[in-house]
Amino acid sequence: MNLIVQVGIDDTDSKKGMCTTYVCAVAIGRLEATNVKILGCPKLIRLNPNWKLKTRGNCAVAFTAELEKRQVPAFKEIILRTVRELAELQAEDTNPGVVFYYGEKIPLKLKSFSKKVIQDIVTIEEAESVARLVGAEMYKFKLGRGVIGALAAIGNTLDWDRTFELIAYRTPENRGSPRRIDVNSVIEMNKKTFPRTFDNLDPTTGEIRITPHTPCPILYGIRGETAEMVIKAHRLVKALEPIERVVVYQTNQGTDEHLRNVKISEAKPFWSVVVNGVVSQKPKVIRGGHVIFRIRDSTGEIDCAAYEPTRQFREAMKKLLPGDEVQVYGGIKEKPGLPLTINLEKLRVLKLASYFRKENPRCPSCGKRMKSEGRGKGYSCKKCKTNSPPNSARLIRVKRDLNLEMYEVPPRARRHLAKPLIRVKFSTREF
Repeated sequence: MNLIVQVGIDDTDSKKGMCTTYVCAVAIGRLEATNVKILGCPKLIRLNPNWKLKTRGNCAVAFTAELEKRQVPAFKEIILRTVRELAELQAEDTNPGVVFYYGEKIPLKLKSFSKKVIQDIVTIEEAESVARLVGAEMYKFKLGRGVIGALAAIGNTLDWDRTFELIAYRTPENRGSPRRIDVNSVIEMNKKTFPRTFDNLDPTTGEIRITPHTPCPILYGIRGETAEMVIKAHRLVKALEPIERVVVYQTNQGTDEHLRNVKISEAKPFWSVVVNGVVSQKPKVIRGGHVIFRIRDSTGEIDCAAYEPTRQFREAMKKLLPGDEVQVYGGIKEKPGLPLTINLEKLRVLKLASYFRKENPRCPSCGKRMKSEGRGKGYSCKKCKTNSPPNSARLIRVKRDLNLEMYEVPPRARRHLAKPLIRVKFSTREF
């Protein structure tokens, strides 16, 4: 009887290069060349986006293989050799980890661990403890911090929600040079596949969003709702340089899996939260063009920030007024000496406060607007010499230029895990 082995890999990249998904892709290619059967699509799992030790997108990968027991030693050696060969081991903060889990069914303990790694902070010791409980094997390179994400990637079964990403990789000689793809083909691809693919373009700037801006092996990545759709989109994109290999990953990107619903007093650094509150301080623009305002609930107050890269999103935030009821989505980073701040990803306007302006009465004789004589002294018409009492003024409701709807940051500022509104419209889950 064949064995089912699940493999997790993490922390092989650095800010200067490599990509953990590429390490996974190469390992899978080498395994398939030895007749190891890979089951389904590999997984690309984004972890806590607020963790200070993350590298770029903070992703871990996992895949499932079916093999004969006699193949296990060579199977493990191919994977460990690939990590040793490709990981940025010379970088101080790159500390890869590889995990092997034998079996098809994922234990509840491992699922819970995965969720915690996406929403909170987890230590190597915690990962080792969970691995012992579920019988997983861990292999560390240097400090081996990557075992945390590797175990979490195995534990995430994507039952909650999932999307897909097709990644096309560059040939070695082109890495580090400007990426070459036909821009018009991407625009055409977006027209034919959106919204079943998403975040291909930034509609506010026209910027192509499928190509990264780092010296990694990725040429482009296309995100979508199904494997079939991202493959269709890939066939519409014209690459102007060779493609080494293509892999389709199933992923938690664009799912909001990092968010937790909390009261303000419960919010902690490194969490991503959903908070319902009332605007308690009018938005202000600070140096750099960032927009800051405060909200409150029954447990306290907290700052919310829309940073300059969010562009038009900031313009909507500027229109908020004290008393408006909102639901905010975003991450909290630790900034010593500064108050906790929710870095906004989305905001839903639930209810607008009513604001009124006082309108002076019109002269009953000539119809012109009367002038105030001072506080509590009434109004007079300079032309007709007529007077009106103080209570003759009218209160006019101010029309608010803000809708009761969800607002989101543009693709250029969106985190990998944040669910785009185009996906929210089709979601049945409520926080």
